Amino acid sequence: TDAPEFLTIGGGPSGGTFNVVATGLGDLLRREFPETLVDVQPGGSGPNLLRVNNGQADLGITSANNAWDAWQGRDPATPDNPVRDVRGLMTFFPSAIQIWVDANSEIRALEDLKGKQMSAGQPGQTSWLAFEHLLAVHDMSIEDIEADGGQLHKLSWSESHKGLRNGQLDAVMWVSLYPHPTVLENETARPMRTLSFDDDKLAAYLEQYGGGFEQVELPAGLYGGQEEPATTVGTKTFLFASKDMPEETAYRIVETIWTNLAQFKRTHDLLNFMSEDTVGKGMVVPLHPGAKKFFEAQGIAYSQGKLSE
Repeated sequence: TDAPEFLTIGGGPSGGTFNVVATGLGDLLRREFPETLVDVQPGGSGPNLLRVNNGQADLGITSANNAWDAWQGRDPATPDNPVRDVRGLMTFFPSAIQIWVDANSEIRALEDLKGKQMSAGQPGQTSWLAFEHLLAVHDMSIEDIEADGGQLHKLSWSESHKGLRNGQLDAVMWVSLYPHPTVLENETARPMRTLSFDDDKLAAYLEQYGGGFEQVELPAGLYGGQEEPATTVGTKTFLFASKDMPEETAYRIVETIWTNLAQFKRTHDLLNFMSEDTVGKGMVVPLHPGAKKFFEAQGIAYSQGKLSE
């Protein structure tokens, strides 16, 4: 069989989860495709969609909500250039909207953030947009947060969590993995919990902004201060390819991950989510024919993806 000459994988920022997972995937694929030059590039959920769609990368990691928006021509894409030349290969792990606070804080609901010091990433990022949408379904805006001396600081992930850990910030909001290792690390300083949202507010969120999201329950005990479950919305992080990738190459990539799953899971704790019940579902974009063929051969349940051309 003809192995591809190159395989370029879009990962994430240095040290971040996407980058760690993409690097682990690169190691697996180098062994399976010894003739192929496998290159892992920094990227992110949005940039990876654009790069694979434009033929600058072969594989990428993204989240279903970003893929949904890009398919419709919304950020990170543009209305005149929607991202439609991508196909799903395999679901890796879930993430969810989380607003972390000190477990002993009086903040119990989104309304309690008025006048507080907080961070939700930086404008244009997935988390910032999700926070604006979450505020909107609560009839709130950033101005409400910043009333009475409050401020929505434009901070990176690490700056945000440093601020929460040392008490400079009252809350941090992010669309992220759960339980997130950084938050668990912060609990050496103070126990944390994540806020829960009312069903009617989440229903409004899903109706207005919800492509690629679904309602999820984060269990009690997820974080040290999480005494009760939290209801929120979540999405899936998945591996995708160009629709131009040959069926056989896509088949072999999915097969390589599946047959080396125990080793792949050692790359990152979050990959422990992967099982025959999860790997074929939640990608929203159409499934690559090579992945579909592999799932059918293995008897793995899959969903075709809510989006179609």
